[in-house]
Parts: sequence; structure tokens; C-alpha cells
Amino acid sequence: MGFKSRRKNFPIGRSTAFTIPKGLSIGEETSLAADAIILADPTGRIDEEDLLEFLETHVEPAFWDWLKEKKRAKQEGTQGES
Repeated sequence: MGFKSRRKNFPIGRSTAFTIPKGLSIGEETSLAADAIILADPTGRIDEEDLLEFLETHVEPAFWDWLKEKKRAKQEGTQGES
């Protein structure tokens, strides 16, 4: 089962970081792929090229379609309240 959290970003040199919740398994390194969404493997077991391919092929397109549909349904719901 997943979790959700909002974390405070903080500067570290020229980068920006956020903390990973205590309950997750953490390895020596973290693999990540990012655009508007960050997909990370904090154990470092998944190759970052595989994460990026999965993010670009499956996660990002599905997310944007889902968000567009959610906004459309919300607009239709508020238009019907007039």
C-alpha cells in the first residue's frame, strides 16, 4: 500500500531536496526519473533508465489524461449547479 505526504523542500548547495518518510526502505543510493512528476526508487534497485522509460511511457500520459478528465467532470458538475 502506498502513502501520501507533502514535504517541505529545502536548498542544499545548488540543488533542492526533500526528506523521505521514515517508513520507507532506503538504500545507499536512490534511482529517480523526473519531469512534472518524480518517480523514485529509494532502494536504488531499479535502473534510472528503466524508471525514465516507465515514467514517460506509462505514468505521465496516464496522469495527464486522468487530470484532464477530473477537471472536465468538475466543470460539468459546477455548471449543473446554476
